[in-house]
Amino acid sequence: MANQAVARQLPSGAASPKMKILRIGIIQGGRIVEERLVRKREDITIGQSAKNMFVVLSDALPRNWLLFRVTGSGYEAHFSDGMDARIAVGNDIISLSQLKQTGKIQKHGLSWVLPLDERARGKITLADMTILFQFVTPPPPQPRPQLPASVRGSALSGVDWFFTTIAALSFLFHLIFVIYLRNVDWPRKPDIEAVPDRFVQMVVKKEEKKPEPKKEEVAKTEEPKKEEKAKGEEKKPKKELTEEEKQKLAEAKAKADAERRARLAEQVKSTGLLKLLGAKSEAGGSIADVLGKGDVDRDQEKAFQGVGGVGVASADSLRGIKSGGSGSGRVADASSLRGGAGIAGGGTGQGSGERTVKGAIKTEAPAVDGELDPNMVAKEVRTRLGAIKACYERALKRNPNLSGKVVIHWTITQAGTVSGVDVEQDTLGDAEVASCIKSLIARWRFPAPSGGSVDVSFPFVFQASQ
Repeated sequence: MANQAVARQLPSGAASPKMKILRIGIIQGGRIVEERLVRKREDITIGQSAKNMFVVLSDALPRNWLLFRVTGSGYEAHFSDGMDARIAVGNDIISLSQLKQTGKIQKHGLSWVLPLDERARGKITLADMTILFQFVTPPPPQPRPQLPASVRGSALSGVDWFFTTIAALSFLFHLIFVIYLRNVDWPRKPDIEAVPDRFVQMVVKKEEKKPEPKKEEVAKTEEPKKEEKAKGEEKKPKKELTEEEKQKLAEAKAKADAERRARLAEQVKSTGLLKLLGAKSEAGGSIADVLGKGDVDRDQEKAFQGVGGVGVASADSLRGIKSGGSGSGRVADASSLRGGAGIAGGGTGQGSGERTVKGAIKTEAPAVDGELDPNMVAKEVRTRLGAIKACYERALKRNPNLSGKVVIHWTITQAGTVSGVDVEQDTLGDAEVASCIKSLIARWRFPAPSGGSVDVSFPFVFQASQ
């Protein structure tokens, strides 16, 4: 306000006085720690924290203390209870204790506040630290120090002229050489169409066709070959065998056939049904028919024609297996086991084959919570529906009317593996099917999601196909 009043009193054209700035010096342990001109009007803090304007390592100071605060008219000083000060107000020098007694200083919160004008100056003491402050006219900014021109030199003084000359000549030589190469008319390979015909005929030779031999010449060359072959056959007459040699060959062949039949009989006589069929009897068995003398290569289908099924043995048939009936039999009672050959009633029945069942699986759109495409998850699951269908068809053999919906929830980790497999909904009502599906999904792998783990809820609809 005082500066504005002075500016109004000055005549036009006169320079307005500069606003004074605060000069602060800090003395600690008898030595000047820091001195600064605060050119910018801002709050001045002091303390142990690095965020303060003045950083002083003293246990008497807090981490952050507002020492001077900017107001509309200037600054105001803030003193703590542990501080002592002597301040010049006008022409009088007053201590902080006197200011407190006269009421010229007011306490706000934890600090005593004293307004300052541009004539104020003083000294603040706290433990072994002394803070000096005063308002001064800002000195002109110091120019940036520069070396004299004789010392600085010029831009060309540090150039290596020898190296620069060699580099310039090399660049010029390469440039001229490139221009020369681009302007030379190099010979090009001529096209086949641009070559005269006489040179083409000399280079490309036509293949001469060999004349085909006539049929009469081929017949003449084949006739001498046939005559030579006939003469060779005439030179080698066939040797006729005597009666003794023929008899020896027949005996050797019969002996070899007998050994082979015996070896085959030893291999099959102790193997299941063949052991029963090959039992010794007066009339002979089916294996005897197969391995009979002179019938080693007999068709097995004809040999087993007499075997129609397995019947219950009777007293007369134990010595040799008779041909069975259509496969039915009777159970012997207790009285017939004493020696009678009678058979009590009772049939063996007929077995029924295993029921053939088929199941169908339909999938609905999955619910995916995470950064992973639901269509990609559905595609990966569809490629593995065959294993889940097998779980359902095993259950259909027990219950042909089994159908319903199963919703499975699982988590895809960042590595693409599956964890936390659980059943969210199960209208199928078959615990074995749900357990089988859970064990399959736990071994699946998916593409690794980019944004962390992903939760998936996938519905499977099961229905027996007709």
